[in-house]
Amino acid sequence: MRFIPGATPQMTRLLRHQATGAAGDALVALALAGSLFFSVPETTARARVGLYLALTVAPFAVVAPLLARVLDRFRGSLRWAMVLTSVGRATLAWWMATRLDSLLLFPLAFGILMLSRASLVVRGAILPLAVEEHGSLVEANSALSRVAAIAGMVAVPVGLGLVRWPGENAELLFCAAVYYIGAIPALRLPAPKGRRPKRERLSAQAIGRSAPLRQAVLATAGMRFLVGYLVFHLAFALRREDLSSIGLGVLIASAALGGLAGAIIAPRLRRALREEGMLFAALVAAGAAGLIVGRWFSLGAAGVLVFAFSIASGAAKVAFDSIIQRELPEGARGWAFARSESVLQLAWVGGAAAPLLVPIPAGPGVFAAGVVAQVLAILFIAGRRRAARVP
Repeated sequence: MRFIPGATPQMTRLLRHQATGAAGDALVALALAGSLFFSVPETTARARVGLYLALTVAPFAVVAPLLARVLDRFRGSLRWAMVLTSVGRATLAWWMATRLDSLLLFPLAFGILMLSRASLVVRGAILPLAVEEHGSLVEANSALSRVAAIAGMVAVPVGLGLVRWPGENAELLFCAAVYYIGAIPALRLPAPKGRRPKRERLSAQAIGRSAPLRQAVLATAGMRFLVGYLVFHLAFALRREDLSSIGLGVLIASAALGGLAGAIIAPRLRRALREEGMLFAALVAAGAAGLIVGRWFSLGAAGVLVFAFSIASGAAKVAFDSIIQRELPEGARGWAFARSESVLQLAWVGGAAAPLLVPIPAGPGVFAAGVVAQVLAILFIAGRRRAARVP
């Protein structure tokens, strides 16, 4: 699995772990899509999705600080955290397979989501240890995104076949097996020993509070807000047009292809722009897509919109992760990724809540997303220029 020419053995193991995690997450999403959303009336779907969103956001204020302290305090904790996220998701998926009609479905789904987010935090913090000296962080992050997109694309048709026969229970059991396999390469990731001094951690965290990093967090959170908004806005729009199953397939395929395209484009874009320029370009491109599709909305146009937003969102996330890895020393990466992933998740939930609470017409809702993306791009570049003038 050489997605990077000359990749280190550690990077290859990280890629394999990423592939199994992404495939498992896609399989869980497929199982939940039927039981939570498309198999029930719209009023019930709104209530179920609302409960699911509440469960995703409630404990972040507790989990993120705990995760950050553990990851940065103990040098070898990153590897064991990767193993735990794989084994934990596998066990919860196995339990969920027999509890799809139970109220336990929600806390189990919540646990898988939390461990998936924790995996992203740990992955971002451990990646610089797996990259060869003077290697490109954008290229490495892009490789992780590419393998995740490909793994998800492979897993979706397999999952759809298992959902059709023998059913969602068997699909989740297969998902659990995939997660368990991901623990094997995680066990062989680098694990430095020892406890990191508190002074080193605090000094590193001070760098993470700088204005340029805060601006990057806000820009990426804005993109994540719009992605969450469009996911649920388009889902309810397709329900109203009686295009649930067809529309779901179109959107899933568009998102997967767009995410892969974004990961492929990111390293090439980096040759012309710095990571901050990539964030700005992603917001502008997403905004333009929203304005055009919002004006001439249709199912095909919705697929194009999701494709464009997935490209922009994928490139923006690669750039954002690379900024944190580039700017912060090892002693603050776990802390920084835990905080930023919490902000990004809150932004995604905030975006998802808007169409959940208020029915919004399809075309105008998409057009509004385009306007917001352009405003965010202007604010980001203005903030960068203002920060550059400060001595």
